[in-house]
Amino acid sequence: MMIFKNAFSLSLVAGFASLIALSSAAAADEEIPLDPLTGLKMAPGWEMVRNNCITCHSAKQFLQQRGTRATWDHVITWMQERSGLWPLDAETRGTILDYLATQHGPGDSFRRPPIPADLMPPNPYATAARKEYEEKKKAGQVK
Repeated sequence: MMIFKNAFSLSLVAGFASLIALSSAAAADEEIPLDPLTGLKMAPGWEMVRNNCITCHSAKQFLQQRGTRATWDHVITWMQERSGLWPLDAETRGTILDYLATQHGPGDSFRRPPIPADLMPPNPYATAARKEYEEKKKAGQVK
C-alpha cells in the first residue's frame, strides 16, 4: 500500500509539473501584445514589418501564413521581382525575415516539411502560355 501511495504521489507531482510547464509556455506566447491597428505581435522588428509590408496589403494577408526564414526570403524576392516591392537594404530585410520567421514560422502544425519544388512532378495543368514563358525564361529572353 505504501508503494502505491508513493507512486501515486510521484505521478501527481509529475502531472502538476507538466501543467505548470505548459501553462508558462502558453503564457510566454500570450505575453506579446498585439498592435491594435494591424494585429501584428509587437515583438522585435514588428514596426519594420508594419512600415514595409502593410503599405501594400493588409496584415491579415500574411498573419495566416507560416514559413521558415528561407520561405519568407523567397516571398520577399518574389514580391520584388513580380509585384514592385522596392529594394530593401540588408539590415531591413534581415529584421523583417527575423520577425516573420520567429512570429510566423512553421511551428508544430506541419505533419511533414513541405516538399522542395525541384522534387515535385511537373504541373499537369500548366497552360501552353505558362510553358512558353518558362522556356523563354530558361533561354534568357524574359526576366
